[in-house]
Amino acid sequence: MIGEYRLRTNIGVGFGILAQIVGFLASYYVQIGIVLWFAAIFIYGGFLMLIWGLWNYAKGKGYKGAWGLLGLLSIFGFVVLVLFPDKKKSEK
Repeated sequence: MIGEYRLRTNIGVGFGILAQIVGFLASYYVQIGIVLWFAAIFIYGGFLMLIWGLWNYAKGKGYKGAWGLLGLLSIFGFVVLVLFPDKKKSEK
């Protein structure tokens, strides 16, 4: 993976998944109007961060960034993208 994309990938994927989990838990356990709005913001914001992180992950592996749209499948898209071979393995 190309080094310049590594940090952006870690931030996007890590915070994206974490934000989605926090949003889902908040919406499940606390059912007060304003909390549901914040939960929705966390869920959709995390979703967008995950797509951005996977976009960088695809670019870092030597593929077109559009493969990052596999993030539309959430964690399943991430697993598919992990299985792609790294075209830029020798670059750091």
